Amino acid sequence: MSSHSIATLGRSRLLASTLLVLSLGASNPVLASNETMPKQMQLGQTDLTLLGKGTATYLWFDVYDAALYAPENIKPAQILSQETPRVLVLQYHHAVTVKDIEKASWQTLDKQLTPSELQSIKPQVDALQSSMKNVSPGDQYTLTWQPANAQKKPELTLKLNDKIVFKSDNARLAATYFGIWLGKPPLSQSLKRSLLGG
Repeated sequence: MSSHSIATLGRSRLLASTLLVLSLGASNPVLASNETMPKQMQLGQTDLTLLGKGTATYLWFDVYDAALYAPENIKPAQILSQETPRVLVLQYHHAVTVKDIEKASWQTLDKQLTPSELQSIKPQVDALQSSMKNVSPGDQYTLTWQPANAQKKPELTLKLNDKIVFKSDNARLAATYFGIWLGKPPLSQSLKRSLLGG
């Protein structure tokens, strides 16, 4: 194998391991403010406020910027409630494969859920993640939960850039997938604190 191939393989493995390292809590990612995130957004008829933002960084790599939006003055204990509208934005700085995203998410969910809970929610999580595409620098995933109202049923959506790639009305799936970042234990405790404004 040439020295160029070895170097390329090394970089690929390092990037692939970044999400896993964050999910395992083996490092303390540095969180930095990202000035490109808007302070307000509207979800249907509901005004949402930027609760917190940060950049998940491993070694010298900024993996992605993250921002969480919800109603102003929402309490952390309410953030995963099916009654709480919320939006999680992830803006990527590096290419990340769906396989890496899946590994990181299951590493976290394995710690959060019992075996029976994992078994029952796995088909729904698999359906969501099967809609994902590999991301390149500059790509953005947006995860949105909109509770039911008099006009429509609840809706979970996942967007890649401006395109909706997944929809569901499953409140448990919404709480589970947002919980990767906001549950106990989260993907990264530091990033969770940052997203919740702490």
